[in-house]
Amino acid sequence: MPKQKVHLICNAHLDPVWLWPWEDGLTEAISTFRIAADFCDRHPAFVFNHNESLLYAWIEKHEPALFKRIQAHVKTGQWHIAGGAFLQPDVNGAGGESHIRQFLTGLSFFKEKFGVRPTTAYNFDPFGHPNGFPQILAGCGMDSYIFCRPDHGTYELPIGAFRWQDRSGAEVLTRRSDDHYLTNGKIAEELEKWLPHFKDEPETMILWGIGNHGGGPSRAEYAKLQDYIKKHPEFEFIESTPETFFKSAKSRRRTLPTVIGEIQNSFPGCYTSMSRVKRAHREAESLAASTERMATLAWLGGDVPYPFKSLDVAWKDIMFAEFHDILPGSGVPDVEKDSLMCLSHAMEGLRRTRYNCLAQVLRGEKPSPDGVVPIFFVNPHGFRVRTQVEFEYNISNNFWGVQEIILTHNGKRYPYQRIKQQHNVGAEWRVRLCVTVDLKPWEILRLDGAIRTIKRAPKPRRPRVSAASLSYQGKQFDIAISPKTGLVDKIVPKGEKQSLVKPGAFRPVLFKDLDHAWTCGDPDKLESPDVWSTAPGWSKPSARFRLATAQEVSALSPLPRDKWSESKKTTAQPIRVIEDGDIRRVIEAVFIYEGSTIVRHYVIGKKDSLFQIRDRVFYGHRDTMLKLDVPLGFDAKQSVSETPYSAVEREATKLHDDKCNQRWMAVKGDGKFLAVCNTGSFGHSFVRGKLCLNVMRSPAYSSFMINKGDAWSDDRILPRQDQGEHEVTYQVLAGKRFSERQVSEVAQVLNIAPYFQTFYPERGAKKRSPVMTAGAMLSASPENVHIVALKKAERGSALVVRLQEMDGKATKARLRLKGCSNSFSVDVPAYGLKTLKVTRKGGKAVVKETNLVEGL
Repeated sequence: MPKQKVHLICNAHLDPVWLWPWEDGLTEAISTFRIAADFCDRHPAFVFNHNESLLYAWIEKHEPALFKRIQAHVKTGQWHIAGGAFLQPDVNGAGGESHIRQFLTGLSFFKEKFGVRPTTAYNFDPFGHPNGFPQILAGCGMDSYIFCRPDHGTYELPIGAFRWQDRSGAEVLTRRSDDHYLTNGKIAEELEKWLPHFKDEPETMILWGIGNHGGGPSRAEYAKLQDYIKKHPEFEFIESTPETFFKSAKSRRRTLPTVIGEIQNSFPGCYTSMSRVKRAHREAESLAASTERMATLAWLGGDVPYPFKSLDVAWKDIMFAEFHDILPGSGVPDVEKDSLMCLSHAMEGLRRTRYNCLAQVLRGEKPSPDGVVPIFFVNPHGFRVRTQVEFEYNISNNFWGVQEIILTHNGKRYPYQRIKQQHNVGAEWRVRLCVTVDLKPWEILRLDGAIRTIKRAPKPRRPRVSAASLSYQGKQFDIAISPKTGLVDKIVPKGEKQSLVKPGAFRPVLFKDLDHAWTCGDPDKLESPDVWSTAPGWSKPSARFRLATAQEVSALSPLPRDKWSESKKTTAQPIRVIEDGDIRRVIEAVFIYEGSTIVRHYVIGKKDSLFQIRDRVFYGHRDTMLKLDVPLGFDAKQSVSETPYSAVEREATKLHDDKCNQRWMAVKGDGKFLAVCNTGSFGHSFVRGKLCLNVMRSPAYSSFMINKGDAWSDDRILPRQDQGEHEVTYQVLAGKRFSERQVSEVAQVLNIAPYFQTFYPERGAKKRSPVMTAGAMLSASPENVHIVALKKAERGSALVVRLQEMDGKATKARLRLKGCSNSFSVDVPAYGLKTLKVTRKGGKAVVKETNLVEGL
């Protein structure tokens, strides 16, 4: 019998941040890499593996001599560039485009600095792997993948290598290292434990080295390893690389088992922990998409050079915040502060870049007459967008005057609704309006605002609270909100009699939760806090919010007319209609439970099917999970949730076991569906008859398995996550036929919203930008194919266009680029991604298909 080959993969799992700030991670990276380089010098057979281009960039900047040593060892094969990505991100929380940029950035760096191209990706420590990720990996040229979580013993998977497929049909060879990524000085013990476990693999693999806070090889452990090798001649030990191991697995591909779909759940509390960071990251991702598309259109139109540098800085900030101990919310308070600063830096830079590009596009527009304010609305999507947009602008510096606002488009009156501005200055100076826009792909719409002085301003219409004023019949469904509870009692699709929700829907509720930053669940079902990656789910909420009293509302926000009135009776109300016009009605309701309060605005469109729930949460609870409870009025059998450039279907669970989602999720059954898009809800639970949407949770920072009597964590106040004020918006859709594409479009518009800018074009400016003339700079058809990314190529002058098929049917997509006489077509597989490089040559578009990382 041939000896079993054992590939020994020495690595140093190094968290740049976790229980420490990034400066500490940088210092540890220098130390770890220096030790590994010394090992390569002393031991000719030794091979060190490390990924994450971020760490190498740190070394190049701060220890250039060490960087040159590493380059030399890479040439000899003793130092293997592994993984290929910028860092190891949270795979569930980051969007699909972010994952592509992780590899695009990492692979570009490794090619430039080392002349190498890894093909085995790895994410040793992230807490689950979503449907759609095989397509991203394969599209980035990664033919194999290694991970460690969900841990062996908590989630059943084949032992050794297997084929992992997603719903697009994409596939990568994958292996869970059941032995995990670190040995921490116990290599002999680990080999004794795991070699029998992997006995049926003709060639197996063992990860070894010190991890988490750096490390890697140590002299003592390497000596133990050599001693073990001498004592066990029945194995053929190879100091190796992941690519070398998978070369053997590829030869056995046809015989390997297949796993289809997501690989979850591990540490599900991380779907919700530290929601401030999660919401900031979502906002930064969305702003990056909006800015990059504007920059690309402006560059195509010849208005500006492409802003590579500023976009690169922003993307690296965003990608850093995706690290698997940042985005999941498992870091210490300093990590939260640093991450929010990092994301704020990204967003500020993106806003500056977007403004500059847009301003250059608008310079050739017609100047406005005196007293007229030009306001431009930008559609950042390659599909038609019809939605409501809120915007503010200064109407006059006549501080105390009373004016009527006149809004026009091409000289014709444009309907609007006056709504509450952000400021609280009692004067007609700056106003906030709501308009309904119908924007073609990439369209920039101009409205002109003017004023005329009037004697008396009309008072806003505000109907009294009643069953009638809290009910509305929309185009797609009817809504009823209870005047007694302030909750949603009915959502009835057109043509139906049965409500999709039972009375009291979208009630804020609390679930008693673990003090565990990674894992959530019912503590009453545990005998001790010693829980690891999963815990028992909840049977029901432990507390429910109620409609506040008038006195509680008054205490929350004292009304001027109460403060300055002689009457002692408050006029504050817990539920009221605060805005009403031709476009929308806004209902305010205040909910309270002990130390937490939620101010909710229901935004209901009058001429469309807009139904938004905007919650401002003042959170004061600890060791709890806040959710929105939605009792269902139909037999929903399945849920479907967005994942990175994909979606996943799941069955209902018996208990409230948390599942992850991105910008939208839906439940469906009996020919009906209820979908909820969000700006900041990243998990949910779905039991038969009830959907609960996660909002936030409040464990202590970086906490797990804290036992009573702990010398440092007992007998003191431990700061809890997510205390204070938060804002989250939900948009509800309902009907008979679920369309993933339509729900996705709503979620995209909710997060990557059309934006506005007041801008005064100068007289005698340049000619009009092609971006502003009739017809989109780039169009794609049919409508089930979306343009999901638009950028300039990393190398050369080509336009990069990324397409995604949204309806689950293979499609021949047709694209047209303005200024080119020809259109071009490309086959896009069902639910598939396709990336094109487009150049102009002789008035025609020249198109070349490429992979997701532009040919790397």
